[in-house]
Amino acid sequence: MQRDFAELFEDQTDIGICVFDADGRFLYVNPAFLKIRNVSEKEYLGRTAYDLYNSNLTDKCIWDMVYKTRTTTTDVQTVMSKDGKVLRKHLVTIQPLLNEAGEITSAIAYYKDLYSFTKEYDDLSARVNPLDSINSFHDWLDGNRSSPPFVAESPQMKQLCQAANKVGNISSTVLITGETGTGKEIFASYIHNVSNRRDHDFIVVDCASLPESLMESELFGYEKGTFTGALHTGKKGLIESADGGTLFLDEINSLPLSLQGKLLRVIETKSIKKLGSIHPKPVDFRLIAATNVDLMQCIKDKTFRSDLYFRLNVLPFHLPPLRSRQEDIVPMANFFLRQFHKLYGIHKELSPKVYKEMLDYDWPGNIRELRNFIERIVIMGVETSAGLSGLGYAAVERSNPVVRENHSEPVAEQLSLAGVPEGEEERKIILSALEINRNHRERTAQYLHISRRTLQYKLKKYNIV
Repeated sequence: MQRDFAELFEDQTDIGICVFDADGRFLYVNPAFLKIRNVSEKEYLGRTAYDLYNSNLTDKCIWDMVYKTRTTTTDVQTVMSKDGKVLRKHLVTIQPLLNEAGEITSAIAYYKDLYSFTKEYDDLSARVNPLDSINSFHDWLDGNRSSPPFVAESPQMKQLCQAANKVGNISSTVLITGETGTGKEIFASYIHNVSNRRDHDFIVVDCASLPESLMESELFGYEKGTFTGALHTGKKGLIESADGGTLFLDEINSLPLSLQGKLLRVIETKSIKKLGSIHPKPVDFRLIAATNVDLMQCIKDKTFRSDLYFRLNVLPFHLPPLRSRQEDIVPMANFFLRQFHKLYGIHKELSPKVYKEMLDYDWPGNIRELRNFIERIVIMGVETSAGLSGLGYAAVERSNPVVRENHSEPVAEQLSLAGVPEGEEERKIILSALEINRNHRERTAQYLHISRRTLQYKLKKYNIV
């Protein structure tokens, strides 16, 4: 019986499935995966995801992202033929399996043809709600991109979208500012997708998550034999991967000073020099940077170069916090409701009372917090047309304006690490800041006036989990 299920699973699913070992080597591929890729099983088993990337058969190595972050990762991957022709795009999700030490033991990956996925999504949307005013993602991918694929009902967001459309085809650098959770990456992708670079890659780099020791090689790439442990073929850097497209540097304030000067030179010369190379290579990309901190203050603190700031701040966009654009809250909540209805197959509605509470709340976590709030409602707590009740209300108590004073953002001057020597006193201040900010790492770092990378370093140093 168990074998029958396995055979049915292999024969009927149209989702490509493969299993990797701890080194990214293919251990298993199902028939759908082979059909999507149009290759034989022999071509995969024993090879690694790095082999495909180094052979230029894929545009990115998603396994490498999973290996570095140890987290489930979803991305769009382009598959190329041996002669460099684009064959198709896939929506890929790789989920690592970790042991008690947090090391990857294996991983399972799911592949779905992107065109099939978006078509199925649109067909389902048309059946569920044929009058849905939200733009079709499929149509948007096909070129109908005059409107954003996100909610923009407030005057502020409409104005920002209009400005993005005006500068889409201009290659000048863009600097997006705004609080955490305001959707800076989504807005950056919108600028890319209304530009004449839309058919090329949108490369996202989270400067805060890349280890400083690896950041230069990841951004600039390296020649073969540059250092011990390097790939024998060398490696293309993320900047070079954005050639023809857009490079998005998130949390640009976390970029080390040693690399800020090199990035400035790349911007000015439109060329990169790989590690171990003596010859610069031309690269054509549009740079969009984002930050949730005041870069002018970083300049005063001597953690950010002023010349780089003025080179980035050519086309500035500031995304307002959700609390200052209330016209977006209800449409956005309804948008997320529809998303989670389709995802979980659970239909929930919000009562007028809940809508009022959402409008009264200040949403310190912005769009990210609202999305999580709606997801918890759909999964845990709201009876149809009955508002918040029982377990659901307890689970989403942050939405209750009665307790909002307990979640308001702290006064920035309350705690500071300035002038505090490393040791027990510094450790106590960090613990107090974490408690005040309910263990939210991003807000704790802002509260202490340090970068998230510095906070992560100190948490590890003091063994604070």
